[in-house]
Amino acid sequence: MDNQKKCLYEKFGGDQQVSELIDQFYYKVLFDKLLRDKFLKADMSRVRYQQKRFFSQMMGDKNTQYTGRDLIEVHKNLNITNQQFDKFKIHLKNIAQDMEVPNQDIDELLQQVENHRDLIVFSK
Repeated sequence: MDNQKKCLYEKFGGDQQVSELIDQFYYKVLFDKLLRDKFLKADMSRVRYQQKRFFSQMMGDKNTQYTGRDLIEVHKNLNITNQQFDKFKIHLKNIAQDMEVPNQDIDELLQQVENHRDLIVFSK
């Protein structure tokens, strides 16, 4: 049961793997008609940087502190729908599967993302 002691960040493989996940993710998002409009005006290097920090912290990395803007502030004017949020999760899942992350770790990641839905989806 040693694996239970590891946080999700460690189980994913740490900084390198989380960076890879986020880079692949935004590559897919920018080609996704449903999602890319949300990022047209964004500084993508800044978005990726903040997202990597957010995910690292969310996944249990004690050494990373997310210092970006409050999630509600960031998303409240973007009119993100549940459909878009679901699509976001599908991309994450597919990339993690491509990276050969174990299914239980993917499920845990998606659950953590799901826990933030109400801070991101404002277009009910």
